[in-house]
Amino acid sequence: MRHVGGKALLQQRWRWSTAYLRKTACSVASCSAWLLLASIGCHQVSPCCNPKHVSKALGSRLGVEPAVVPPRTAVIPDGVVLEDGLGEGEAVATGLANNSLFQAALAQLGMLGGDAVQASLLANPQVLIYLPTAHKEGQYTIYGPIESYFLRPARVKVANREYRRVGEQLVQNGLNVARDIRFAYIDWVLARAQADLAHESMVIRQGIADITRKRFEDGEISELETIASKVDLLNAKALLNAQVENVYIAEARLRTVLGVPELDLDLVSQGLSFAPVQWGDEQSLIGTALACRPDYHAAAWTVSAAAERAKLSRWMFWRFDGVVDTRTGPYDLPSRVGGGMRFDLPIFNRNQGGRMRADAELAAALHARDAIKDSIYQEVRTAFHQLQQASRNLEILETEIIPNLSQAIAIAEKGFADGGTDYLMVYQTTTQYLDARSRALDQTAMANRAIAELERSISRSLDAPPLDVQRMIDDTTSMEISLESLVSSEDH
Repeated sequence: MRHVGGKALLQQRWRWSTAYLRKTACSVASCSAWLLLASIGCHQVSPCCNPKHVSKALGSRLGVEPAVVPPRTAVIPDGVVLEDGLGEGEAVATGLANNSLFQAALAQLGMLGGDAVQASLLANPQVLIYLPTAHKEGQYTIYGPIESYFLRPARVKVANREYRRVGEQLVQNGLNVARDIRFAYIDWVLARAQADLAHESMVIRQGIADITRKRFEDGEISELETIASKVDLLNAKALLNAQVENVYIAEARLRTVLGVPELDLDLVSQGLSFAPVQWGDEQSLIGTALACRPDYHAAAWTVSAAAERAKLSRWMFWRFDGVVDTRTGPYDLPSRVGGGMRFDLPIFNRNQGGRMRADAELAAALHARDAIKDSIYQEVRTAFHQLQQASRNLEILETEIIPNLSQAIAIAEKGFADGGTDYLMVYQTTTQYLDARSRALDQTAMANRAIAELERSISRSLDAPPLDVQRMIDDTTSMEISLESLVSSEDH
């Protein structure tokens, strides 16, 4: 019997290991190709990742596409010119670009995009390797998770629907932020208008006080009447100081909502005004809201995602692996290759709890969708009637009350200067006139707030062209699948 030395034995074992590794590499390559072909043969679903969805949706609704701004950065968007005054649309554009909470919410879309991409990836095969020795044959086994190829389309559908849900919810968040910016802007402009009115009131009171002092010096009235005019003048000055402070408070809130509290900006108001618009009837506005509201669409996507999870939960207990096993002897003997299957026996665990949870989540999603639909009715109706009330009150004030009071105060002041009217009549007329002017400002602000709230409620501008509302409602309804038609009651 031939004796093999230590060096020769090491060389022989090296040749065996090298030959084994070459066979292993070839087999792994062939098995990987087989798994690739198997995955290609399965139904493919692509991840739904569109990072510009929120910007485009907000641009179509607000006319402003929010920019993605890095943290700790404040910018003035293109098209915003502060030298000629800050308009409402410019405030919305600036706020959407710099509002930190909204920018933080936008990052959620990237998170869900990563989940959608991850759900589309195939599961990695597992490899088990035993190296050959002088007394044991080499062995390697490849396990391919076959069930992941068949469950992959369902997982991608769930991830895609979650992505769309978050995208629509972010659009709704953007509309809410735009509404809050418009409210803060209206409050700021109203505070400035009230301060101007307070200054005008002080000028009027000063003029009456001057006339009163002159008449007292001429001996036409008593000193008591002069004291009353002085008190009215002092009250007007106190009111002016309070209104000036209100301007600073409203501007501080506006800067915070715009996301530019640290910038040294000289904000100039373009004035408070109300331009009547054609807002249509209540029922058509509700139909528009049901067709356009992003949160309602998000609820529909939530229902669809929950339905896909409910169907997927019926198969989550399956584990089915394809097996390729290769054994190589310690000498240059031919390899022995075999295949097979490895799977779990669903005797005890058939994901009963997971199915119950998925069914309950679907039922909760359906109820949540209905709750949003109910809130849409309430929000649209409330904003609609608030706009009607404010616009009617403003029309009465501007066309009837203020012109008559303006004429009355001119007559009263002239009569008081001539000595034919007492101070009480002048005081009452002046007070009524200034109160009417103040109520007109409040009603103007209320009408503008109602428009902002109504446009948020219907998710589009009142000046925008008409939509095919029925078609959009039908498209939304097609996503609303009932619990009974989606969830099987079979316990397999």
